[in-house]
Amino acid sequence: MQYKKRLKICLPIVLMLCCWLSSMTAQTRYFGELGILGGGSFYNGDANSTKVFLEPHLAFGGLLRINLTNRGVLKINVIRGAVSGDSRNMDNALPGGVFAEFEREFWDVGLHFEHNFFKYGIRTWDREVKRHTPYILLGPGITIYDEWRGTELTFNFTYGVGYKFKFGKRFNLGLEWSMHKLFIDDFDVTNKDNKILDDPYQMGYSWIKNNDYYSTVFLFLSVDLIRKKSKCNVLQF
Repeated sequence: MQYKKRLKICLPIVLMLCCWLSSMTAQTRYFGELGILGGGSFYNGDANSTKVFLEPHLAFGGLLRINLTNRGVLKINVIRGAVSGDSRNMDNALPGGVFAEFEREFWDVGLHFEHNFFKYGIRTWDREVKRHTPYILLGPGITIYDEWRGTELTFNFTYGVGYKFKFGKRFNLGLEWSMHKLFIDDFDVTNKDNKILDDPYQMGYSWIKNNDYYSTVFLFLSVDLIRKKSKCNVLQF
């Protein structure tokens, strides 16, 4: 009987002490990240059908990540980039032996879901949490650019891969490469001289084929925002 009374008194104290100690070393959790990014962008389409990293241009912008779990992240990014192409750089010639070239600037606004391969964060009691992780991403986006008829807005679908590393308690450094599939074939048409780049082989196009792409490759630096409060559950007697 005495043993049960002592256990009933000591156990809550031990649990509270363990909770306090764990709160001192628990994984720091934040609602999200805010960061900047910089790198390059390039184009794939009728003026460059297969080659990657051809005619790269400067790209820069910002990002906001919202941590759903330590593996699932919702990311919003805004990127300013440019692309260009010259059909003379291709192995295949355009119909009639003609050539065409173009250059275009654009804005990209994306809403992407990222999946971390590892639990990402500051490693503490959970041995599965790591300070680095590769990840994949996919999601919709909006591409905004100037057209000869005015400002144009079109949707894109983005997919890609990345790798990030946490240094310090709140800072993140990473590298990301993503492909942005457009649902149009005249992204590379900027004037009447390169209008042939809109379906040059007269094959027709749909939302799944014969469309233009652009890619972005960048480094990013972000800081964790808004720390979550740790919770401790104590047994009730």
